[in-house]
Amino acid sequence: MPFDGFTIRTLCSELNELLRNARIDKIYQPEKDELSFSIRQFRMGSLRLLISANARWSRLHIDSAKKSNPVKPPAFCMLLRKYLEGGKIKEIEQIDFERIIQIRIEALDDFREWKDKLLICEFMGRHSNIILVNPETNIIIDAIKRYGSELSSYREVLPGKEYKAPPPQGKLNPLAVAFEEFTRHMWEQDENSSLASAIFQVFSGISPFSAREICLGTGLDPDLAVEQCGENELNRVFYAIRELLQDIDEGNIKPVVLYDNNLPLDYAVYDISRPSPSTQFHLFSSMNAACDSFYQDKLQRIRLESMKINFSKNIKVVLDKAYKKRFYQEGDVVKAQENLKYQLWGELLTVYGHQLSKGQKAAIVNNFYNDETMEIALDPRYTPMQNAQKYYKLYNKSKKALQHLENLMAKNQAEIDYLESVMVMVKQAETPGEVSEIMEELEKEFYQKERRSRTATEKSQPRKFISTDGLVILVGRNNRQNDLLTLKQAEKHDLWLHSQQIPGTHVIIKLPKETNRIEEVPDASLEEAAGLAAYFSKAGQSEKVPVDYTFRSNVRKPGGAKPGMVIYDNYWTIMVNPLSERIKQLIR
Repeated sequence: MPFDGFTIRTLCSELNELLRNARIDKIYQPEKDELSFSIRQFRMGSLRLLISANARWSRLHIDSAKKSNPVKPPAFCMLLRKYLEGGKIKEIEQIDFERIIQIRIEALDDFREWKDKLLICEFMGRHSNIILVNPETNIIIDAIKRYGSELSSYREVLPGKEYKAPPPQGKLNPLAVAFEEFTRHMWEQDENSSLASAIFQVFSGISPFSAREICLGTGLDPDLAVEQCGENELNRVFYAIRELLQDIDEGNIKPVVLYDNNLPLDYAVYDISRPSPSTQFHLFSSMNAACDSFYQDKLQRIRLESMKINFSKNIKVVLDKAYKKRFYQEGDVVKAQENLKYQLWGELLTVYGHQLSKGQKAAIVNNFYNDETMEIALDPRYTPMQNAQKYYKLYNKSKKALQHLENLMAKNQAEIDYLESVMVMVKQAETPGEVSEIMEELEKEFYQKERRSRTATEKSQPRKFISTDGLVILVGRNNRQNDLLTLKQAEKHDLWLHSQQIPGTHVIIKLPKETNRIEEVPDASLEEAAGLAAYFSKAGQSEKVPVDYTFRSNVRKPGGAKPGMVIYDNYWTIMVNPLSERIKQLIR
């Protein structure tokens, strides 16, 4: 994603117009490498300026997201409050088309005199930094990331040291270079270099993404060998860059964010080529709005995936214990079932006991159930009848053990079913809030410790779809929502669906009140609802999934059952393909 010279130049132009002479009300540091300035602007009211020195997401733009701040502000935040709060932003300037921005702020010093301070923002991957400098002496007051000579032989970023710009890369400034110098540097590149790679190597502030897009915009192949380019091709590239820079300065830009299946991919200040038919473009009124939207979507999805991975690991630990318990219980069942033979041994010894005597080690008798001869081991210390009683006791003990194991296995299987359904819900969660709701559910079920502080968020609502016949189809997002949807919100005449013996979600088709026979449910709506029940289940990637359906009146929740767990009867089953184009279109 190109937070490069083009993006920075556009942002600086917008921010200068928006924030010039605006006052800094408050400064926060929500992350160790991120600042948030609350700025009061006469025309726009209060705005938040975000500056991040994150190694992967370094950036600067107006931010609309609200973040929680640490109870105790970090030292760098306190220092910025001392020097900059109450000050006025005088200028936001890009340095030589590099990924460096200087923010000149006029603020009162200790002697109540207005003095300039420079906040220098360097957006250079893992070397990104935010540095406060005294412009009169060029001395560093402090930085969000300090480092000395042990990390860099070129410069030290420490309080009291002279500020030195990052080491030059020997690239050309596209704002000042002549065409002749540009062509000479291009032809000096390695003969195997592509045109896009050469542009990136020659010009400062241009990312590989922008270099490729510039080539595509001029009708040239980005992978064309630079040695095959003549003055005509290089002329097209050179003046395309100049024209883009002129458009940025004049405000003739089209900020755009590229999405693929609703996932943010890239953004730019210019038209982006379409890499695949599944991509969509979202246009924005400003580069600040585009960056804000892109990074909020991107970081929220990264946070969501991180939450889902960590949460799933915790659930899997509990599930593995339940699987292990089931394995041992099944072994105990096999042993107990083997001991059921002692009932037959006791019966045979009782019948043939008069033919046997104490002291025998074995009895060879006829099994009258199948008319076969069998040998029964005897304890010579006991009489045949005492041996029979011993075998009856072993049989009764195994019988009781089987009954106890049956109850334990049913309880353990219910726990497995519940946790597997939770795993499905976590995998299908679309926002961090949905994952938090599932975490809250497990806290109430005592599967994990309750968090001391929980951010209050708006509760999610069931997924809502409209069938081909115009009927509303509701799909639960988590088990507690499933209970609410099925037991509270659904009417008795509504149709209830669930994947057969597969962890999944509850689905409800809202039907007219006069519906009382299954034949009255439209086939298209039934098939689509069943497809959704299969899609939002553990078997969502299978091509053939059985789905049970019945009227809501046939669904009930047993006492003490876990969230989302219900029983039902008088049902029908339909086979569906959740990967069909029909279901994909419905989900989109």
